[in-house]
Amino acid sequence: MIHRVKSTINLKALTNNLEIARSHAKNRKIVAVIKANAYGHGLIPAAEALQAADIYGVTDVNEADQLTAAGTDKTILILQGIIERADIARIAEAGYQVVIHSLKQISWLEDELSNITLTKPLRFWLKMNSGMGRLGIMPADFTAAYQNLQGKPWCQEVILMTHMANANLKDSELNQQQLDTFSEITKQIPEAATSIQASSALLASYGESADWVRPGIMLYGSSPFAFSDEQSRRESFGLQAVMTLQARLISIQDCKAGDNIGYCSQFICPHDMRIGIVSIGYADGYPSNAPNGTPVLINGKRTVTTGRVSMDMLAIDLSPAPDAQIGDSVTLWGDDLSLDEIAEHTGILSYNLTCSIANRVAREYKN
Repeated sequence: MIHRVKSTINLKALTNNLEIARSHAKNRKIVAVIKANAYGHGLIPAAEALQAADIYGVTDVNEADQLTAAGTDKTILILQGIIERADIARIAEAGYQVVIHSLKQISWLEDELSNITLTKPLRFWLKMNSGMGRLGIMPADFTAAYQNLQGKPWCQEVILMTHMANANLKDSELNQQQLDTFSEITKQIPEAATSIQASSALLASYGESADWVRPGIMLYGSSPFAFSDEQSRRESFGLQAVMTLQARLISIQDCKAGDNIGYCSQFICPHDMRIGIVSIGYADGYPSNAPNGTPVLINGKRTVTTGRVSMDMLAIDLSPAPDAQIGDSVTLWGDDLSLDEIAEHTGILSYNLTCSIANRVAREYKN
C-alpha cells in the first residue's frame, strides 16, 4: 500500500536487464555500473541483484566502502578515480581497482604507494580523453602514461579505457573519430585489455573489439536513445522497467471553465473539468518543470498533468478516469508508462529522474 509516495524496485527486472547487456556483450566481461546509489535504485539491493556481473563500478571510494561493509566479495572499480591523495591508502588496503585519468594521479600513486606494503599489486584502468572533453589523459601522453604505470612494482595490470560522448546520437561523426583515436593509440599496446562501451555504445555496437563493457542506464530499464526513436525504445531491446513511482490521489476538485489550477496560472481550465490532486511534488523528486500534458496513469487509464508542480503535490486531469476516487494510486512512471517518455516530456534525462528521488520517498523491493 502507498501511504503518500512509493518507489517500487523490481529486482528481477534488474537481473533481466543484465542478461540483455550480456547478450550484447557476447563473451566480453561486464562492469555493472551501480554508482550514485545505483542511479537512485539503492546501492546494496542493486548489487545483490546484479551478482552475475564480473565487477561493480561505483563513483568513489566511499561507495566502494559501503559495498565492502555490506559484505560483497566482488571486485569493485572506482570510476571517478582518486579524488584526494588520502584515497590511495584506502584503495590499497581494500584492493579496489581504480580509474586513472590524469598524470597528476600517477604522481600521487608513486608518492603514496612507495610507503605502503601491499598484499598484492593493484589493477588500474587508464582513461583516455579521445574526444569526450571531460576526464582522461590526452592521446599524445597516453602510451607513456601506460608504460609508466605498468612498470611499477605495485601495478599488476593496466586496462585501457575511453568514454564515448555521442554514442546515443547514431549519426554523430564524433563516434568514429573517438574510436579511431582510441584504436590508433591502443594498437601500440596490444598486450593490454580495453574498454569502450557504456550502454549506448553497447546497444549501438560501437567499439565491439574491446574486452570490457560498462552498462549503466540500460540495467535500470531505460533506453539511452531518444524516446522519439521508436526503433530504439526500451522494449525493442527487451529491457524491463526497474522503478515504478506511485503516489495517492488525495483530493478531487470540480472546476469550471476559466478556473486557475496551481501557481502562476500555468493551467486554466478550457471547460468544466474534474481535477485530481496527487500527493507527490518536486520535494519527492518529481521534476518541477514537468509541463502541462505530462502523462500519468490512474486505475490503468492514461491522463495528464495540469498546472505547475508544487513541492508536495501536482494536479491531473481526471476526465479519462471518471471512476477515480480519493485514495486511488497514480503511477508517474513504471511498467506501463515509460520513464523515457517522462524524460522526453520534461527535458530531463531518465538518469536524472531516478537519481533525484528523495530519501523521504518510501522504497519497496520485490523479487
